[in-house]
Amino acid sequence: MQPSARQESVMKGISGPPLPTRGAFPRRHTRPLIALTALLVAVLFVPLSGLAGDQGDASSQDAESLVKRLESPDPLVAVQAAEAIEARGAADKELVEALALAIKHPNEVVRLTAIDALSEIGADAAPAVPALAEALEDKDPMIREAAALALFTMGKQSAPAIPGLVRCLGDRSRRVRDGAILALVNIGEASAPDLIQALSDKDEQMRSGAAEALGRMGKPVVPRLMEVLKQGNPVSAQAASGALARIGEPAVEPLIDMVRGADETRAKLAGHTLAEIGGPAVPALVETLKQK
Repeated sequence: MQPSARQESVMKGISGPPLPTRGAFPRRHTRPLIALTALLVAVLFVPLSGLAGDQGDASSQDAESLVKRLESPDPLVAVQAAEAIEARGAADKELVEALALAIKHPNEVVRLTAIDALSEIGADAAPAVPALAEALEDKDPMIREAAALALFTMGKQSAPAIPGLVRCLGDRSRRVRDGAILALVNIGEASAPDLIQALSDKDEQMRSGAAEALGRMGKPVVPRLMEVLKQGNPVSAQAASGALARIGEPAVEPLIDMVRGADETRAKLAGHTLAEIGGPAVPALVETLKQK
């Protein structure tokens, strides 16, 4: 599936090679499934009396009416209300709060559609961050993924969700992990301390995800990663080395300094990282070897 123009635009601010496009932005891909499932739920489980009467065009209703429809026990009505809010592309505080409550709806289709709407609203939906952070623990991987991507759209305002996003780096679903990496990178340096700590996690998948996120943050986190190398913990140092290799050229000079001044073990680790960086590191590395 090729990325849309909107998907490409939000990726431009993230350094490093792009994450796999498939799996990073699933919402439009899943929309037909949402609609069909909502209809099936309505037909099979909602009493016919609940569907009686003319509900009207949700997109033309005021905020108060949309909130009432979003709180409806009828999943189809709630889904239609969430979609109507999403179609607006913006929402006032009352609607954002209602969507945040809908994330806890017992019907997973309603939860997913509410998250989708918050994602479309973007930065103005920041009051829903705590609810989205809770959704990162949902039993449904589609909802965990959607929550991570919604947090991504809110950038630095998603900082309160950092602990939950870091836990998602160990998720069994690759799509959830990718969404969490995107969100953490978009939050920026505020997530670095938690990611540095995750480099020593016993779960290899967690370490790998943390290293990838840090590597995509680039130059600002180089000093933190160099400190991990200097501490010499074999597990975290290896993960930090991978992050520095992804960062590339901005990490070359600090690594060269380590080769020159550290003990043999750390110097070898720094040299290995420089070798992983490759081209940009070669001239400096050759010069260093000449001086020895």
